Parts: sequence; structure tokens; C-alpha cells
Amino acid sequence: MRPKLTILLMLIVITPLAIAGWLGARLVRDEQTVVEHQIRELILGRLRAVESELTRALERYEQAVLAEFRPFTVDLDTLRRRTRESPYVEQYYVLDGDGRFLYPPVRSPTELTDAERRSLTRTRTIWDSGVLLGQGASQDASAQSSFETSPVPSTGWHAWYWGNGLQLMLWARDGAWLHAAEINRTRLLAELIGSLPETDSLAPTLTEGRIRLTDSTGQALYQWGSFETDEDARPAVAFALGPPLGAWSLEYHASSAFGATVAGGFLLNLMAGLALLAAVVIGMTTYFYREQSREIREAMLRVSFVNQVSHELKTPLTNIRMYAELLERDVDDEDRQARRHLSVIVSESQRLSRLIGNVLTFSRKQRRTLTLHRKSGIVDDVLRGVLDHFQPALRSKEIDVEFRPGADDTVSLDADAVEQIVGNLVSNVEKYGAGGKLLELTSRRRGEQVEITVADRGPGLAPRERQRIFELFYRVNDALTEGVSGTGIGLTISRELARLHGGDLQLEPSEAGARFRLTLHCPPVTAGG
Repeated sequence: MRPKLTILLMLIVITPLAIAGWLGARLVRDEQTVVEHQIRELILGRLRAVESELTRALERYEQAVLAEFRPFTVDLDTLRRRTRESPYVEQYYVLDGDGRFLYPPVRSPTELTDAERRSLTRTRTIWDSGVLLGQGASQDASAQSSFETSPVPSTGWHAWYWGNGLQLMLWARDGAWLHAAEINRTRLLAELIGSLPETDSLAPTLTEGRIRLTDSTGQALYQWGSFETDEDARPAVAFALGPPLGAWSLEYHASSAFGATVAGGFLLNLMAGLALLAAVVIGMTTYFYREQSREIREAMLRVSFVNQVSHELKTPLTNIRMYAELLERDVDDEDRQARRHLSVIVSESQRLSRLIGNVLTFSRKQRRTLTLHRKSGIVDDVLRGVLDHFQPALRSKEIDVEFRPGADDTVSLDADAVEQIVGNLVSNVEKYGAGGKLLELTSRRRGEQVEITVADRGPGLAPRERQRIFELFYRVNDALTEGVSGTGIGLTISRELARLHGGDLQLEPSEAGARFRLTLHCPPVTAGG
């Protein structure tokens, strides 16, 4: 297989696969992004549901503590009994409108118990800041209770930090008095955890995972789900709880990247599709390559056959032409009918010789064996020989010839090639430009270049045909070519021979008819050469 054809076939196979692969990679990436976003939203929805469960548990806890507040009282024994018996509260507090403690009995230090002293130490920052004293109007430091029944909240939460983390206090206002309950953190945590599930309901939908409830330090208060993860592992999704538990977070840890399973399946389908596409492209390429190779082989066989037949015809045709020309000279001038018959024989044999010459030249070009054989000669002599050969045909169609020679120096040229080029151009005038009744043939020499112009006054060529006439096997499809024989290789062969001769063949613009300009590289031959 030729290198160029190999590269072309590889491009035919690789290009669509590369484009499909690139598009597929983008599609997989976009699909994975969409899947990850969908999974993230699903997880966030699940975490919000968990937050709702925690909120409901906190509301139940709040309701239980508020039930213990009632009836509101400042009785020392009653408040101490409530503190001792309550499973929800660590310590109760009652303050008057001026912020003075009514309970615990701070104004009588000897009456304070050890538990009451410790509770006052834990909550000193609250009382020193006075944050709860303006609570009834501003609500600036606590979470508003869900049990409010008036524009001015009568209950609320306050969060602060002490010891091992977040502490909560629930307050309620009875007129000017402020009642507060320091929440039993252990019991509250137990109530909140008790409201949470033991397994991850997302796991069957997404992938194996785990949900953590963490405090402000990042320590896990509770976790559930079958996926085991390190304590310091980064969560896939983190969600902060609302007040008063705003320092706590819900974290979701996954066993794999979001969308990896879905994207992996999509990628597997894509790879299968690419493999199928590759098989189809390779199969079609192989089929077309085999078909083209078969057609090329058949074309080469036809060319070889035509070449062999042309070689076989060349010798007898040459003999026919030679003897016809001898008879034409020997026949009596008065025998016009015989001379007319011989003229037709000579003209048609010349035409057939040109056709065979073009076929043989085309065959050598296809086999890349087309070469020149330069010898000393005169361009004008070659042109006169061509006109002599065409004289009978031109005379029969009443075409006048105007020959203006200007290249009579001895130069190096391939006379057979020049004769074939000019013969094809004159033949076209005789076949297509006879209506103009004129053939102009001009030659001139410029340094080592010889220019030959062949022009007629026929119908000419349309602008769209001016470049295509040099294409192989192309023939103008109009009334001009109706009934005129031709192979469509004459001008192609002529341009090839001209370029091989160091020049070119071009169709020049003209007011009427067709005008061809032939340039040849013909260096002069010195007397000693």
C-alpha cells in the first residue's frame, strides 16, 4: 500500500473516532456533573429531613421543660424540688425585673447548695452580660420558641459554651420575672439521638454511606450508616443545623465520588458505542479500499490493454499513412475523386495517429515513465510540419491558416512532444473552432523560453469551463461537442508535456474564440554543441 493512501485511510478511521471520543468525554464529564449535582441535592434533602427530626425532638423537649415551669413560682423549696426531680433540667433560675436573682438565693450565700454554686459559675457569663434581661423585647441573643402566641416572645432559647461544648438554656417570662432552665445536656443529647435512625436510608438509592452529627469541635456525637470512615475524613456534604443548635452539623460521608457509579456505567456504554463505531468505520474503510483497489487494478488492466493495442496499431497505421501519402503524390492531378479519397485516408490516419500518440503518452504518464528526449531542432520547422499534416483537414473545412514564425533558431527540444502538443491544439481548432474559419499560429523566442500561440475565431469557452478543460477525461457538454469524437485527454496530456518541457499551457482571455499560450524551455544550441 502506498504511504499516502495508508495515511489517508488512517485519517478516515481515526478522525471520526477522535471526534466521537472527544464529544463522548465531554458528555461523560457533563453527565457526571449533573449526576453529582442531583445526588448532592438528594443528600441535602435527606440531611434537611434529619434536621427536621432533630427540630421536632427539640420541640418535644422544650414542651416538657415548659410544662415543668408551670405554675410559675418563686418558692425556694418548690424550685429546688423541681431541680432535683427534673430529668430535663440541670438547674432552674428566677430573676426579677431588675435582674436580681430570686432563685438561687444569691443574696443569702449560706443558703446556696454546692450544686447551685456550680451552676452559677457555669452561667456567670450570661448573667454578667445581661443578655437575657432584654430578651422579652429584642430577642437578640436567643432562638425564638415555637410556642410564642404574641408579637413579643415569652419563651426562647439561649446557647453558650462551657466545659465540653455547647450548653442550652430555655427561658420564659412571667410578667416582669424571668424564669430560665439550664438544660441537662446529656439528657437532651440522648433525646436528640433517640430521634435519629440507625441506618442510612440513602444507601440503597445512592451508594454505601454514613451520616454524622458533629459538635462545634468536629467530634461525632452520633453517626449511622454502614460505611466506615476515618474520624478526620472530609465529608462529601456538610449541613449546619439551625439555632439553637447552629454550632452542630450534619455530615454525609460516601464510599465513592458522587456519580462515579452512574458515570462509570455511562462511560462503559460510551466505550461500547465507540468500539462499535470503530468496527463500522474500519469495516467500511476496508470495503471501500478493496473496492477501490479492485477498480484500480481493473483500470490498470484496461490501460495496459489499450496500450498494447495502441502499440500494435501504431506500426500498421504508420504504413497505411505512409503509402497513402505516396499515392497522393503519385496520383494524377486531374483525377480529383481519387485525390479526394486519398486525402480523407491521409487525414483520418493522421487523426488516428494523434489519438494513439495521446493514449501512449497517457499510459506512460500513468506508469510514471513519461520522459523527454531532447535533440537539436527548430521550433518553427516543427510547427510547419504540424500544419502540413493538418492541411487536408483544414482545407476541407475551409479554415484559413495565418502562421507568423518567430522561433527559427536551433534549440534543444523534444520535437515529438512539441508536435503532439501543437497537434492537439490544432486538432481542437479543426473540430470545435471551424466556424470561425481562421487558425492563427504564432511563435517567438525570449531568451531560453519559446512562446507559441494557437488561436481561433470559433465560439470559445464559457468562463466556468476555462479551468476544467485541462481535467482528465473532461469534455464540455454542450452543442459544440455534439457528434464530435474525443477522449478528453488531449489537453491534459498537452499541459503535462508542456510542464515536463519546463513551461506551461494556458488558456488566455480573448474577445472571440479560444486562445492558448504554450511556453517551452528551449535553450539555444551553440555551433559547437
